[in-house]
Amino acid sequence: MKALFSFIIGNYKRGVIGILFIISIFLILLIIPHQTRFKYEYRKGEPWKYETLISPIDFPILKTKSEIEHEKDSIISNSPLYYQYDENVYKSIIQLIKSDLNDTLINDSTNINNHFAIISSIIYEIYHNPGIIDEKDSLIFQNDIIKTIYLQTDSSTEEYLNLSFINPSKAKEKFTQLLKAKSNSILPFLKNIDNYFKPNVFPNLQLTNQIRNQQIENISTTRGLVQKGDKIINTGEIISNEKFIVLESLQYETIKSTYNPYLIIGQFLTVALGIIMIFLFLYHFRRDILSHFTKTSFILSLMILFILLAEKVAEWKAVNIYLVPFTLIPIIIRSFYDSRIALFVFNITILIISYFLPNSFEFLFMQFMAGNTAIFALANVRRRGQLFMAAFLIFVTYSIIYFGIAIVQSENIQQIDFNTFAWIGGNALMILSSYPLIYLFEKLFGFLSDVTLMELSDTNQPLLRMLAEKAPGTFQHSLQVANLSEEIILKIGGNPLLVRCGALYHDIGKMALPHYFTENQHHIPNPHKDLQIDKSIEIIAGHVKYGVDLAKKHKLPKPIIEFIETHHGTSTMLYFYRTYKNEHPGEIVNQDIFKYKGHIPSTKETAIVMLADSIEAASHSLKDFSDESLQKTIDLIIENKFNEHQLDNAPLTFQEITLAKEIFKKRLINIYHNRVVYPE
Repeated sequence: MKALFSFIIGNYKRGVIGILFIISIFLILLIIPHQTRFKYEYRKGEPWKYETLISPIDFPILKTKSEIEHEKDSIISNSPLYYQYDENVYKSIIQLIKSDLNDTLINDSTNINNHFAIISSIIYEIYHNPGIIDEKDSLIFQNDIIKTIYLQTDSSTEEYLNLSFINPSKAKEKFTQLLKAKSNSILPFLKNIDNYFKPNVFPNLQLTNQIRNQQIENISTTRGLVQKGDKIINTGEIISNEKFIVLESLQYETIKSTYNPYLIIGQFLTVALGIIMIFLFLYHFRRDILSHFTKTSFILSLMILFILLAEKVAEWKAVNIYLVPFTLIPIIIRSFYDSRIALFVFNITILIISYFLPNSFEFLFMQFMAGNTAIFALANVRRRGQLFMAAFLIFVTYSIIYFGIAIVQSENIQQIDFNTFAWIGGNALMILSSYPLIYLFEKLFGFLSDVTLMELSDTNQPLLRMLAEKAPGTFQHSLQVANLSEEIILKIGGNPLLVRCGALYHDIGKMALPHYFTENQHHIPNPHKDLQIDKSIEIIAGHVKYGVDLAKKHKLPKPIIEFIETHHGTSTMLYFYRTYKNEHPGEIVNQDIFKYKGHIPSTKETAIVMLADSIEAASHSLKDFSDESLQKTIDLIIENKFNEHQLDNAPLTFQEITLAKEIFKKRLINIYHNRVVYPE
């Protein structure tokens, strides 16, 4: 049943990881552009660094956005304005005038008719020649600009100049002048003259906007034509604004006209192959990462993030692609894993990116060399100052390679685009952001970086200072274990920072009762002599549990806590086991009672710390310290670990164990060698 459950869980995990890789392929396909790429890269004001360009096709010259916007503004300024004539306004005013005359000239029909005839003729002329318009109408009276107005009536549309229209106040002045010229006696009878002049011409915004929008839609996006065989630009020629527009037009036409329906299939195969290579690399060399969803998703997420960034920068021509700090990929991955996987993932990422960038050889070569430089410069991070040196070396690498390629491509040094060095300098400065990014990924994915390990390895850390004060013997023992373990890991491979940090903290649980451990019993009797053996076992075994609790309380990372849990594994406390057997001859002893309750090591680092802890402690108890006795002790301890199956899950080879034995012996002899006796 247990085997079946493990089989189901294993298949489920493999399925999830497989889906993660498939999703990554499709996400990358969504990001990268789906057009045939233009093989030239150029910028306005820079020299043309390729061969003389002859047009391979007929293509129109595209107007720039500013040109099209200028034409739109011109249409908006000069497009015809449509107005509607309202006859009902005139009719209502005529009725008002007739009513006023009847009120003032009661029972004087002759004068009413005569006055009305004169007034109505003047009113007709004012309202129909061409009409009255609201003085607030900005379209008509804006800055005295002359515009054409199309006035619509029920039967026709007539064309006028905007200055032909008058507002109500001007209409009143005109009416008064005309009326006085015909008859001075009529004006006093018009009591409501201010109400006779109202706008009768109104803007037809719907029709005006309709005509305007139609004209805007009809704007041509091209101007002129370049024919096949025409010379576009010479080698080394500075790309002027006009040449830049022609090149942009050729790029647009090339991408548009060469669209291939099979392009997606080709892109899918290319991207899928790259992601499959990542999978195969992890499967063969780092299966521990491949079996872990978070670790795998981190690597794929970092790839996708930089592919997206590269695509956006390539699309935004104002920024040079060399500003993007692609070397952050190996730097960040190297902080959590080894250099091999960092460089491999980086190479696959830049291969995919080069698929949609111009100058792919130049890009690939520069990135490959800079990525290797980053790996070499940060192979063994011990100080933050190394990052500044790495950034400088990356800048130098980029600059040398770019300069070399530029000289090959250009006829003379004057044609080299020296602005690119500024972009490369910006790239190098952005490398300095790697530590904050490493911290971010560390928190997001729950990883442990070399930066954090360096900080935790500082012996001035509060927990280590507490250990040095409460259990000085244990502290010195931990330092020796750290030195031994680090040297071995440097030889056999692994993370030396991790093993050193884990070794420094592996015995912090002894702070609970430090004097019960022999290394802290200077000039005091052994307290175990006064204890029952079961109580002694409880105290000795308890330092592991207390150490784990203390580490969690101080928020130590899980990989460090693993050293505390595994440094004794499930091994037997041989001193108490043998003592009990000697005191109870003939009794069948349950050996499990004398075992530690931890976990056996599952990594090289934890296994080496287990061996170093036991061997360093045992070397102090040798009565006759010699090369032979030390070698015998080392062999015996390692043999016991094998017999108790403590190294079953550790990925250590016999060759690595042999090398570890040699280092243990060499270092311990150097530490405990005989001193010269100085004469009195």
